[in-house]
Amino acid sequence: MTQRQDLLDFPGAEALQAAGRVEPPTPQAVAQALAAVHATARQETAQRSVVVPLGRRPFAHGRRILATVVAAAAVAAGVVAYSATDARQAGGHPTHQAQAVTVATFLDHTADVAYARPDASARYWKVRTKVAHTGAKPTPATDYYYARSMDAVYIVTGGQTHKKPGAFGWRLGPKELHSWSDLDRLSTDPTQLLALMNSSKEYAGQSAFLQAGALLGETPAGPKLRAGLYRALARLHGVKLVGTVKDSAGRTGTELVFNGVASTDHMVIDPKTSALLETSSVSTKGSDSGNITRITYVSVGPADKIG
Repeated sequence: MTQRQDLLDFPGAEALQAAGRVEPPTPQAVAQALAAVHATARQETAQRSVVVPLGRRPFAHGRRILATVVAAAAVAAGVVAYSATDARQAGGHPTHQAQAVTVATFLDHTADVAYARPDASARYWKVRTKVAHTGAKPTPATDYYYARSMDAVYIVTGGQTHKKPGAFGWRLGPKELHSWSDLDRLSTDPTQLLALMNSSKEYAGQSAFLQAGALLGETPAGPKLRAGLYRALARLHGVKLVGTVKDSAGRTGTELVFNGVASTDHMVIDPKTSALLETSSVSTKGSDSGNITRITYVSVGPADKIG
């Protein structure tokens, strides 16, 4: 059983509300953003000039188109101040169509960033995490070193190294992943990944959200698989975009949320690197209601030696 699976026995999380700021986009990113705006505007103008007379163009429809164009431009420029409530109808209610487009746009952009990252090759995969539970004393950061064979994990905490033998791995639907090679053999097609993630209907999509978080946060998944997982999340019904936040380590990221059966689960993603910075859950039922579990991924990456 992995660290993530152990932690899932303690549901809990809270929304991360701290407002964050991002670095200004590069000139190249701005150019890409403007190109996206111009291309979308030209396409929309061509379509509507044929179908809808100028005097009859619905104003509300135009606002939705504008919101979509602006969201696409913001993504291309690297601006991550996304919000699920940016586009609103009269009366202040969120426009669900615009919200869905914004979530998909953000995750597809993150997938593009992930795809362009270099493929790691090393003897170990190192994951440094800090874990917090409601009512529990904070623990220091812990390093986990996973060998390629996954027949043992080396745990470094408080300056001491402990070897824990056994069978370790991750899961995607019914598939148990017991080695780095198992990860490499997974499909990278988002439709197939989503089908695997959603194979358990017990939690109505929540298990898919949690499994994707575990793979993106902990595993040596390659660029193509990471991109596929983000695109699968873009197609997962129920994923919502909260906006720009800071994680518990003070890093700026973009938060996703999924309201599940017994808990509300969160991810904080760095859209510039595609790294999953933090996951958290807040229990919403039973005696544990309101309890929080948070995993902060301080650093994740290849390592040639332990320590």
